[in-house]
Parts: sequence; C-alpha cells; structure tokens
Amino acid sequence: MTKLNKLEKFFRFLIYILPGALFFSYYPLFHFGSDESMNFEISLPMIWLILFDFLVVFLLIKRKLLKKIVDYWAWLILPGFLTISVFWSLNPVRGLLTVGILWLIYFAVFSFWQLKDLFSEDSFREKFWKVFFGSTLVICVWCLVQCILDIAGVSRDYSLMCAGCTYQMFGFPHPNGFAIEPQFMGNLLLAPAIMSGWLILRSRPRPAGPSARAAGANSRAAALRNAVSLKHYNILFLALATTLFLTFSRGAIYAFVIAMIILTIIYQSSKMFGLGHTQGRSTLRVVRVPRGGLAKLTVPNQTLKTLTKMWLVIIFAFAIAINVQGVMAEVGPTNDTYKSGVAKVLNHLSLGVIDIREQKDEINNDIDDKNGAIEEALVDEENQEAVFDGYVAESTDTRMRLTNAAITVWSKDIRTILFGVGLGGAGKALYNNGLSPAPKEIIQNEYASLLLETGLIGIALLAITIVLIIRVTLKSKIALPLLVIMVAYGISLCFFSGLPNALQIYLLPAVILSLYGKN
Repeated sequence: MTKLNKLEKFFRFLIYILPGALFFSYYPLFHFGSDESMNFEISLPMIWLILFDFLVVFLLIKRKLLKKIVDYWAWLILPGFLTISVFWSLNPVRGLLTVGILWLIYFAVFSFWQLKDLFSEDSFREKFWKVFFGSTLVICVWCLVQCILDIAGVSRDYSLMCAGCTYQMFGFPHPNGFAIEPQFMGNLLLAPAIMSGWLILRSRPRPAGPSARAAGANSRAAALRNAVSLKHYNILFLALATTLFLTFSRGAIYAFVIAMIILTIIYQSSKMFGLGHTQGRSTLRVVRVPRGGLAKLTVPNQTLKTLTKMWLVIIFAFAIAINVQGVMAEVGPTNDTYKSGVAKVLNHLSLGVIDIREQKDEINNDIDDKNGAIEEALVDEENQEAVFDGYVAESTDTRMRLTNAAITVWSKDIRTILFGVGLGGAGKALYNNGLSPAPKEIIQNEYASLLLETGLIGIALLAITIVLIIRVTLKSKIALPLLVIMVAYGISLCFFSGLPNALQIYLLPAVILSLYGKN
C-alpha cells in the first residue's frame, strides 16, 4: 500500500472508531432547545458523521471522484424525492433537518465505496473487527455495571438509566447503555451479535505451516476470523447475546431470533445444495438436484454440529439472562422474588402467552392506569412494589394504535395516498387529526411513518433502493451475514422510528460492505 497523507490517515482513523462511536447515541447529548414538535439535539455519532463528510469532500475532490456521484443516479432517486417532499411537509423544519441528515448518510456511504482502497487491506480489516467486537464487549460490561448501580440505588444521573429502565418498573433493571432506551441498545447489539454467530458457523482451526497459512490468508473473510481467536468465538457470541436478552427489548430480541433462524436456514441450504460464492459474481449459483429428488439431499455432519453449537449458545445466553434478571429481582429493593422476576420476563417477552406468575386478585399492567405509580416510584426510593407485574399490553397497543392512526390519516385523500404529508410531518398530521396528544408524538413503526410522510411513491422508491442494496450485497464475500443483519434491522424498524436517528442501521452495513465488496 502506498504511503498515506495526513487526511487519508485521519480518514482511516474515523473508520476505526465508527463502531465504538455508534454506541454513544444518546449520552453525551448536546441540547440546543426545542419547539412543540421536536427537540434540537446532537449526539456523538452525528458529530462523527458531520466530521467524516467534511473530511471526505477534500479526499474526493483531490481524487476527482466527486463527479462520480451522478453515475449512481438510481441511488439518488429516493433521497431526491424525500428532499422534494419537504416543500409540502406539515413540519418543514423537521423535514429539512431530517433530509439534511439523510444526505449526510448518503454521502458517507458513497465515500465508503469510492475510497475503499484506503481501508480494504487485510491488516485494516483485522484491526477494524477487533475494534468492532472490542468496543461492543466494553459496552456489554457497562450494561452489567449499569444494572448493578441501579439496584444499589445509585442516582440515574450517574448510572445513566432511562426512567423506564430502572428496577422500579419490573423489579429488575434492563440496561440502555449509552442509548436513549433499551430498544436502541438492543438494536446496537444486533450487528455484532449476528456477526459473532456467523463466526461460529465459519469457524475452523487456523492453518498450520507457511503454505497452509498463505492459503488461509486468501480465504473468505480471513481477516474477520483472525480478529477473534477461534476458542473465543463461543464466549464472544455468548456475551453479546446475553446482553441483548438483558435489554428486555422485545423488538430487538424478536429481530435477533428471527435473523438467526434465517441465517440457519440459508446456511443449511447452502450446504445441502452446494450454494456458495462463485468468482465474486454472486453468493448463489444454480445447482442440479440429485437423482431421487430433495429426499436424497443431506446436511453434512459438520454443518449440523456448528448449527447446533450456535443455537446451544443462544439458548444458554437466554438462560443466563433470565436467571440474572431473576437474581436482580430477588436482591433488588422491591418485594419481588427470583421466581416472580423470571415469571415477568417470560410473560412480557411472550406477549402474555406464557404465564407462571402467582395469581393475584387484580393484575393491571396498563400504562395509562399506572402513570401515577411510575411517577411515585421514581420519586419514592423506598417504594417496595414494582410498577408492572408482567406483560405490558399498553406498550403493544400504543404501537398498534399509532400505526393504525398513521394509515387512517394516509388514506384520507388521493394526494396523501400518493405523496404523503411530507418528510417530518407525521407527528403534526396525527395531532391535527386528533389522533395524538402532541405534535412530538412519533409513530413507533418506520414503515407506517414513511408511508404517511411520503405516500406510495416513497414506499415504491424505498423498495427499489432495497433491491439495489441486495444486488450489491450479493457480490460481497460475506453476503450472508450482511443480508441477515439488514433483515434484522428491517424487522426492528417495525417497532420504532429510525429515520434518521439510528445511524448504525445505515452506516454499519455500508462500511462492512465496502470492506468486502467487489468493484
């Protein structure tokens, strides 16, 4: 590799620190005020994004690559339409800020791809994965410490626990790390957890001897495997999956489990049918079914072993998490016990289907009826009874109500059906129609929010963009885990709005794709 100048070295440094910076999505946060419909704030990941884009402008100009942005015209259609939609937005200030961040994201992704020769060598990849997994493990430790501090009665000013995350809610805390709430923390753990699970499937002993090591160095994703010792794959996956379960976020946990099921099905099918990477053209190739049909197809024993090992780690991680939550309920200040803590976890995560709680005269978990209890619990540190006794149905009902409200407003007239109410206008649209208490209310479903704000045209352009992303991803050397990560992110967006707050959803797959993508 040629000698790098100072700008190129700083560019590489920013790529290195990206995985760690993304975890600080809410703490620290710099607040500049608010209005009736939004808060004006900036986080460390957003500062990283602005600084990164400012730097790459000089690099792209110097390399005469800036003009190439028009060559990817198909990728410009969606952000272009979103920009135009600001002109009819019910909340143009929010729309303008949102579209500004979206263009920053787009420009960063474009720069990853155009400048990938600066960070695509194996030594950089190996260091990147060490930072990627190392920073995640540090955050996992902090999440555990956060729980201990909360049970010990340390003020939220120091533990950084969100108001709805403390032991007073369920009898045990569920950590939010440096994110605004556990759901965002769980979402931040999705990519590291899925990648570490994929490492277990790809694990094999490191080659012995100079010639074997040389061959191994050229194998698929060698830098990724070398970044983590083979014997530590299981420990890494166990730690990340356990912390994800400890967040108690149904959206993140459901997305993770579904993603791992998809990973299992595709990986098993690839071994049965002989699917694989072919000369960098595609991850999938057509094969001939053996005589005798599908019944003659078998899964290799090694594949079954690795899949079994991966799922045993997931089950063990869940068992550890639920036992830790039970212990925290037992030793915490509330009158909960180990058994009641475990029962609450199962009841909440199963949406009330699994119920092994001790029956009481009256169990009421509606948030509306518990608001007073929540406020009292936050003020009264001696409160001995947890606010919730299991599945919080109102949490699900609120999401469904807001989603249905968005569809109701969207379907009112043909103009809104086609073009929406404009980017950033969802909150005001609901408020103006008497379907939300304040203009700041957000729809806890990104797809419903985007449908209301951009109409059928926006959704159609999003679908086209997703197809473009899949086509490019299929040419990557690690297409399988990348696609699974994107599926997990896509599922998680059914439970919260991530446009454009959750930067990891856009930046992490893009930078990983650039590390392993083809020209």
